Amino acid sequence: MEILVTGATGFIGARLVEELLDSGYRVRVFMRKPIEHYPNMAWGGKVTAAVGDLKDRDSIKKAVQGVDVVVHLAAQLGSWRAKQEDFTEVNDNGTKFFVEESEMAGIKHFLYISTAGVFGRLKQIPADETHPCSPRYPYEQTKFRAEQYISQKIREGFPATIIRPSHIYGPGDLNMVPLLKILLKFHLFPLIGGGKSFFQPLYIDDLLKGLILVIGHRNTVCGKLYVLAGKEATTFRQYIQLSAKLMGIQALMPRFPYALARFTAASNEGLAKVFKIEPVLTRFRVDFLGGHQRYDITRSQYDFGFHPEVGLEQGMEKAIDWYRYRRLI
Repeated sequence: MEILVTGATGFIGARLVEELLDSGYRVRVFMRKPIEHYPNMAWGGKVTAAVGDLKDRDSIKKAVQGVDVVVHLAAQLGSWRAKQEDFTEVNDNGTKFFVEESEMAGIKHFLYISTAGVFGRLKQIPADETHPCSPRYPYEQTKFRAEQYISQKIREGFPATIIRPSHIYGPGDLNMVPLLKILLKFHLFPLIGGGKSFFQPLYIDDLLKGLILVIGHRNTVCGKLYVLAGKEATTFRQYIQLSAKLMGIQALMPRFPYALARFTAASNEGLAKVFKIEPVLTRFRVDFLGGHQRYDITRSQYDFGFHPEVGLEQGMEKAIDWYRYRRLI
């Protein structure tokens, strides 16, 4: 079986390619540049490459020919400098191109990696696949629109599965580095809403095992939506305490009221636009740190045996060791 992976040079994609190869699958990667431009990829000589772009439908058509499964990871990620049209062209239109060309090529399974962020602010916890969605930001909004399109194609018979993972962490993830740097430099981290909101991150190895299971249970999972989340939920206060402990420091964690944090973030964003700089605090970060992220993964456990194994302290310790080794913190 040959599997095409988009976003293969990213944090998740690069590791997924390794896991697929180790599991005995043949892998094709969809890349913007020839594979010679990625010398640090350990799997460079073990895969075939299809050069293209999510905005180039012809390159997508060529890439999907002859493959059995498509794992669509590539996306325009949330970024302060990204424009609305970037999110629309890549996450919305690019996904539609891939679905349509995959359908015409007769692929057996299309695996779409979305995000639990499409739920927006959770109205009840733990949230499962039936929780209503109200995404608030361009990345999540365009990912949800792509989900809706795929859901419509599923109703028409297209063999797809939608995966909504919670926040992914572990060695290779750079998203948490700024937070850890603040802790190390100031021994201080203001907690939005007092840090009482729940957080259920998913360790990278557990995500990869989950995706391999999904691929191996095609007949069961086709046409369905699944939430994947970590082994344990914690509060953001406990998460910051654990991070400080693993870095060998003590940190003050004063309460930062949610309303004040939103106002501060909006002010930061306004100044950032004027001075063309990256804002220290954004409304997205306030919602991320101040909103609940706790999920029910019963459907995934029942349908394909998804059981995350890595606890938060074990996973964070591995991530921090990786950051230290590369002098990122």
